[in-house]
Amino acid sequence: MDKKEANLYASLLVAAIIIGLLLVFFIISLIRQQRKNLALHKEKIQAEILTLENERKRMASDLHDELGPVLSAVKMQINSVDTSTEDAELIDKASKHIDGMLQRIREISNNLMPTVLIRKGFVAALQEFTDNINRTGKIIIAYSATTGLQIPGEKEIHLFRIAQEIIHNCIKHAEATRIDIVLTKKQNLLMLEMKDNGKGFDHSTISRSSLGHGLGNILSRVEILHGEMFVDSAMGKGVKYNIEIPV
Repeated sequence: MDKKEANLYASLLVAAIIIGLLLVFFIISLIRQQRKNLALHKEKIQAEILTLENERKRMASDLHDELGPVLSAVKMQINSVDTSTEDAELIDKASKHIDGMLQRIREISNNLMPTVLIRKGFVAALQEFTDNINRTGKIIIAYSATTGLQIPGEKEIHLFRIAQEIIHNCIKHAEATRIDIVLTKKQNLLMLEMKDNGKGFDHSTISRSSLGHGLGNILSRVEILHGEMFVDSAMGKGVKYNIEIPV
């Protein structure tokens, strides 16, 4: 190899090294940007969900603490009026309508932000929620939880919304007659298992259009909790959700 060829070879080698370094730098920069975008996306979702929960809490408080007492006062004033027999029937009907409105306000307020969730936590709130659904007779929900579970307060609202969304999806879409829910703790992981005996779905298809089935909302909350969710389903074989949350 003469001097000219050696210089050419050296130049090509240097150029190859420079191109390789530029390529590595580009790939690293791309990966970093993707991670940054993912982190920003998660922060945005978390902020949106936090805003939503705060608004739900405010609305529940307004309904329970302001509108409810006003209607109760109106009912007391109506019932205290001296009237004839004919007017008394109208007042009795109005009083019953107010009772119905008060009951509906309590239901809406509880759906927005369950009082038991604030007072007693996720385990008790999910028990009350499933008991209320069982009383409707539309579906059977079997719920069991390990006694003495300690769940950080900031995680409880997300866990409740996850379970609530899965149950609503099951009732609305799955045509199931039974849901089994098991809540346990294994080392530092909270394990929430939910399965139904409904018609199931093609998981690969549903994942690409998850908004219609609420999977997007569920996954967002699982990500906020730094957890993992595994979904096992097939047509005609129901759906099984395994959710693992570090606590």
